[in-house]
Amino acid sequence: MKAKHRRSTAAIALLTIGVCLSGARAGGTGLPSPIPQDWAEAFAAVRADPPPPRLTRDSHYVVSDERRHDLFRDDISNKGGVYIGLGPDQNYLMAGWARPEVLVLLDFDQLVVDLHAVYRAAFIESECAESFIALWHRKNIEEMERLLEREYGGDERLGGIQKAYRKAQRFVSARLNRVKREFGRLKVANYLDDREQYDYVRGLYRSGRVFPVRGDLTASASVKDVAEAARRSGLTIGVLYLSNAEQYFDYGKNYRENMLALPLDESSAVIRTAGTGRDWTADGLYEYVVQSGDNFHAWMANPRIGKVWRMMSGRSINKRTGHSRITALPPDN
Repeated sequence: MKAKHRRSTAAIALLTIGVCLSGARAGGTGLPSPIPQDWAEAFAAVRADPPPPRLTRDSHYVVSDERRHDLFRDDISNKGGVYIGLGPDQNYLMAGWARPEVLVLLDFDQLVVDLHAVYRAAFIESECAESFIALWHRKNIEEMERLLEREYGGDERLGGIQKAYRKAQRFVSARLNRVKREFGRLKVANYLDDREQYDYVRGLYRSGRVFPVRGDLTASASVKDVAEAARRSGLTIGVLYLSNAEQYFDYGKNYRENMLALPLDESSAVIRTAGTGRDWTADGLYEYVVQSGDNFHAWMANPRIGKVWRMMSGRSINKRTGHSRITALPPDN
């Protein structure tokens, strides 16, 4: 019986390895190269903002509840440059489409920032998406704990990283499987089922091009520092993903200055979700809203625009898909 069990385990292990190897591409064409030293120094110098006095709804958002990021795909594909995104897992999904040169992951919750360190270890360890997904499964908790100890042992962040993993493990595992299943049904290729996209996202970590930061859009340090790092590196912002964060604050002085500091232009995609709850929304919760970087800057330069809803009031809405677009300019007064 024991011998049979050993043979079965070995067969499973070989099968798993075979899945990874069968998708390998010779030469790694198109993968990110090691980040230039001056870029690395510029983005490593980005300061963290102070932690907020309290979290939104007193909750850690360790996975996204947005389910139709594919509605952004055509708008962000191959944007390159710097991708700035709020939140956890959805940024890896969209990075697979956007193919940024630098990935900046902002969240004002330190636990989410620490969770990205878990993702880093999992990506580097896993040669294919199948192994990556499996590593988050509850059956591999001990293996992941050993991996984190090996990767971050001696690092003062280790305790926080372990806490983030333990808090998020079951939610991330469920989320990854759901994204793969639902996007498979929609026939939308993504980093969880497309080897080229997975290799690119993994390559961002392996080449040192990912920078998780405790950043607050309404504070005064991290966003301005990212803007400065991008300029020093000769990069524009290809994608700015704001999730639905703007619903929770007014457009105050710091936020406007932060957004206007970012090197956005007409080719940049500013993407957000809006929790309107309308019955025509794509996932029953959110609209998926797109505008160009120069259009966003025009709105940010008008001090009379105090809330995101005012900017969205002139949007064009596709009620068939739940996709919206802001093209109108702000009023003159």
